[in-house]
Amino acid sequence: MEKIELRKIRDFGALFNDGIAFLRKNYKSFFGSIIFLAGPFIIITALISGYLQSLQSALMGGNIFTSLRLGSTGGLMSANFIGTLTIFILLSMLTTLVTTACICLYFKEYDKTSAENLPISRSLISPNLAPACWRLFYNLLLLALLMGLAGLLIVGVCAVLFIIPVINVLVGIGLVVGIIIIVPVLIYILYVTNYIIIRDEVMVTDAIGKAYRYVRGNFWWTWLLMVAVGICVGTAASIFSLPITIINFTKAFTRAYDSSGGTGNSSMLIIIFGALSVVGQLLVVSPILYTFCIFNFYNNEERHEGTGLMSRIDEFDVK
Repeated sequence: MEKIELRKIRDFGALFNDGIAFLRKNYKSFFGSIIFLAGPFIIITALISGYLQSLQSALMGGNIFTSLRLGSTGGLMSANFIGTLTIFILLSMLTTLVTTACICLYFKEYDKTSAENLPISRSLISPNLAPACWRLFYNLLLLALLMGLAGLLIVGVCAVLFIIPVINVLVGIGLVVGIIIIVPVLIYILYVTNYIIIRDEVMVTDAIGKAYRYVRGNFWWTWLLMVAVGICVGTAASIFSLPITIINFTKAFTRAYDSSGGTGNSSMLIIIFGALSVVGQLLVVSPILYTFCIFNFYNNEERHEGTGLMSRIDEFDVK
């Protein structure tokens, strides 16, 4: 089987072409591994998400005040929503960890596997899945703490600057421009950080440092890539989310709820299409976005380190 080499310097067009070629040549083993290892978690999370959206539609529908007047019925529905939301948050965290670990472990194995041993077998991934999830978990907790502190600092500075006349307008414009410029690259760094944590088995601070060091000289290249890929995966995500969006939009204008708080015939449709939206996000959108982020990471790594070139030179020396 032909291997799409990861450790290679590529221009912008080659990144897209090789990323698409990788997905086309390895879609059975790549998506199959994710479905087999993370699929059960994704399906359960998706169904709970759909059920949660049906409860939300019932509570936020046209008869919300009727539900509240029902006393125990309205309170029972609210308690059911809170309990389901808690379960969904905990399960979605676990599902995200398992899915991310599957994707990163696949690329880690793909990087070091020769063309003769392709495609990647899920038996190479499954033994390392639990340790990888644990490593991601405690590193992401540390990352959340760091991002929380940074967020508080930014909010505090902006709150002070917004008090000052004229400057508050400039700060507002600067925030909008900054979000447009920084957010795509920040998303890229977060995705690549997860991969570095798994591949190099380092702490999140070291992973962020490496990702930032490689991006620093290729900022606008990375920004353009993330915007282009974001448009593509955003279109794919909208396809999966379109049915549930149409249903919610229709219910908002037709008030199609029964007297029990919105558990009518359309509730099953909300559960099904709400679940489809989550499945599409985790099984299609996230793996594709990770693919292009990881390809760009190796591109930047080769520009800085040249590890792929050195390994090929060593192969020639051995021969």
